[in-house]
Amino acid sequence: MKMKNIYKKKVAIFDVDGTLIDSKTKIIKDVINAFKRLGKSITPEQIRGNWYDLANKYKISNKNFDNALSQRKSWEQALKNGDAPIFPETHRVLDKLKKKGVRMSILSKSTPRYTNTKLDYFDLKKYFEQVITINPDSPNKTQGSIEVIEAMDPKTIQKAYFIGDKKEDVTIANDINEKYKLSTQGIYVNRQGETLEGFHNIRSLEGFLGLI
Repeated sequence: MKMKNIYKKKVAIFDVDGTLIDSKTKIIKDVINAFKRLGKSITPEQIRGNWYDLANKYKISNKNFDNALSQRKSWEQALKNGDAPIFPETHRVLDKLKKKGVRMSILSKSTPRYTNTKLDYFDLKKYFEQVITINPDSPNKTQGSIEVIEAMDPKTIQKAYFIGDKKEDVTIANDINEKYKLSTQGIYVNRQGETLEGFHNIRSLEGFLGLI
């Protein structure tokens, strides 16, 4: 029996914080204040890695850190106050990608509640086939990226782009390439102009439009 041809499309998997939404300043402030409540003074530069690893270096348990962090302003209130605005080009770029027929999904290292709150507030869910989150203290996003690709069906994917502002957001492109033999590309978004070797580097989401 002759196999039916499968029409394949390009897919784009987006991170949320620091990629679609300018939430980095709020998150850094929240973490610094959490450590302050625990009697520790840290700098923004120290927050680049895993927060729990940093807490453990100060002999603070994950549970105690979570309790201190939970005292921060809610995401609902922060969004209403404008503490974490959407990047000005986000809706425009997502609209153009949708018109091009690009399939899109979210992969966020956050809780489902926080992620959904942000996406709902800025009316972003309409662009994405699914929203997948992984626990913030997970070592990396590899398993989450597999879940995304499985949900979108690898047989229907022409090429997969992974877009984010952290190294782990884009290096998972290599994991997916190895596992599924798919054509993949990591897209590193850094608005300060820093670059990540071996990947496409852009300073805003507009730069992605010229790559896809």
